[in-house]
Amino acid sequence: MNSDNKIEKQLQNYLFMQGIVSDQTVWRTQTGGRTNKVWRLEGERDLICKLYLETKTNPLFNNTPEAEYKCLLWLEGSDTAPQPYKYLKTPFGEVLLYNYVMGETWSNDVDTVSELLTQIRKHKCPKGLRSLSNLPSDIKQIGLNIINKLNSYHKDKLIKICPEVSISDIEPVLLHTDVVPGNLIIGDKGLRLIDWQCPAIGDPIVDIMMFLSPGMHEIYGSGKLSMKDHETFLMNLTPKLRDRYNIIGPLYHWRLAAYCFWKAEQGYIEYENAALEEINLLKMI
Repeated sequence: MNSDNKIEKQLQNYLFMQGIVSDQTVWRTQTGGRTNKVWRLEGERDLICKLYLETKTNPLFNNTPEAEYKCLLWLEGSDTAPQPYKYLKTPFGEVLLYNYVMGETWSNDVDTVSELLTQIRKHKCPKGLRSLSNLPSDIKQIGLNIINKLNSYHKDKLIKICPEVSISDIEPVLLHTDVVPGNLIIGDKGLRLIDWQCPAIGDPIVDIMMFLSPGMHEIYGSGKLSMKDHETFLMNLTPKLRDRYNIIGPLYHWRLAAYCFWKAEQGYIEYENAALEEINLLKMI
């Protein structure tokens, strides 16, 4: 029995002893997640079980179980996120269970994503989440910190193409921070945003930029957005947010390019093309 199967069996036994699942529950490994171990539990309830792994070394996306649970509770009843079931600390790590969202991964209709993110932005922010600075100097510094971790020849090129940005402050909102196609599930009850393990409070452009990211669509979707869909999504924003994206969006895309090169050097080679897609976008916006 390999280590993954051993952990799954131990967790099954633990949740059974806690009375959370029955011995008839069928465990199915989910392959979409890249950060944590995830199973679908088919039994009296249809649940997702997420076992969190340690990812403190990630320079951009943290992995915070309690924050994800807090967000699911906060958004409960809003028809924007999965319904939470239980959060617990186990001998094998922190575990979150929430209702399985039946549906397909989003692949088209940017209008529905606009509506979903607008609805989430209208929520007040729960207390206790990390706050992200929206100062261009801080965004740039995070990008430079990531670049300093690189071994590749891309370092000098990235530094040279860093956008120079000056922009006023904006009221912070609740952020998912990882709005990629793989985290958008469309079903009979509409669109839902899953995988809230790295939420924050900050600039709404963070989520807008992430959805528009051509690199993330290449990795987690069915290919990058067409320019028509890109423009349609932007036109659905308020004029204030659209203008803000046009000014500070390139800096966020630049930082994401640096992150993608870093991921590529960690062995996820598909991220190199994603980084190049971000750089190509910078030439167009």
